[in-house]
Amino acid sequence: MAFTTIAKVSDHFDCPTWDGSDSTKTITGMGFKPDALLIKRYNGNGHPVLNNSTEGTAKNWVPSGSSAYDTTTYVASYTSDGFTLTGNIENTNNDGDDYVGACWKANGGTTSSNTDGSITSTLQVNTTAGISIGTYTGTGANGTIGHGLGAVPKVIIAKSTTVADNGDIFNGGTTIYSDTETDLIQFAGTGAFQDDAGGWNDTKPTSSVWSIGNKTHHNTSGVASIAYCFAEKQGFSKFGFYIGNGNAIGVRIYCGFRPKWIMVKNWGQTEDWFTKVSGLTGFGLGGTRTRTVKVSDNTSSTNCTVNFESNGFRITTSDGKANTDGGKYIYMAFAEMPMVGTNGVISLAT
Repeated sequence: MAFTTIAKVSDHFDCPTWDGSDSTKTITGMGFKPDALLIKRYNGNGHPVLNNSTEGTAKNWVPSGSSAYDTTTYVASYTSDGFTLTGNIENTNNDGDDYVGACWKANGGTTSSNTDGSITSTLQVNTTAGISIGTYTGTGANGTIGHGLGAVPKVIIAKSTTVADNGDIFNGGTTIYSDTETDLIQFAGTGAFQDDAGGWNDTKPTSSVWSIGNKTHHNTSGVASIAYCFAEKQGFSKFGFYIGNGNAIGVRIYCGFRPKWIMVKNWGQTEDWFTKVSGLTGFGLGGTRTRTVKVSDNTSSTNCTVNFESNGFRITTSDGKANTDGGKYIYMAFAEMPMVGTNGVISLAT
């Protein structure tokens, strides 16, 4: 059994929750300064907000729609062990509402220029955890962009930020049509995978660059763009696919760790993206089952249950978002606790 290379998951990833407030709220106690935040209200309606420390606090991707960036200052600042939110704003900190944030560490907001590809990128990278945040200017033509990970990214999430376009996702963990490098799925939407070589120029990413085609969703000429790249790290992250069985005692997905957070999408049908967070129960969902938080729109849902286990997760619903019989699903998973530590001992804490 292989060991994890990450001694403490919570030094790189965490999912804090908070009650909304009329005033500024500071989230503290994290083991790192976060660089990417995906925030969503979970007890009612509210759009998801994705912000990062490279672009700054007033540049937000709202992946429930295809609009250009939202320039509201949801995140007032990043701190050494958390972040501060502007008060009384519906999507992130409204009095009486409950929120959860998926938070990743990159490089504490410090960036550097990368010229590995034909298009220069500005990066902050966490090679230990396999996380890269890169900005670049689209050209509208085929090219390559450096990601700085030193490993092949398995997931790429990219968007042209100042035009009204959907973002696109590359998932190298599955073959849907002829090959993964021609497949893309839109983050801002509920649709299925598309067989479109314009996304990734029909070229697989390498350990130094990813390839970009002429798809305007993440390569509009002259337009500022963002790419989040993730390489899989044993005991910390897992990106893959599974086939549903339509059974309430459903499919078990092996990750090699107990998940803290997962995001799932039915790739073949019109269904919502949804996330699950360990310990985020409520609304009658007790035990190890966690409530659904939809990313594709401004609502939440409770009709899709998942059990988080010591070595992965099990789908415990026949709902189409997670387990249609014969349905095809992609997922991203980040750990709460690795199954085996850096020294080969079964982990008891993070």
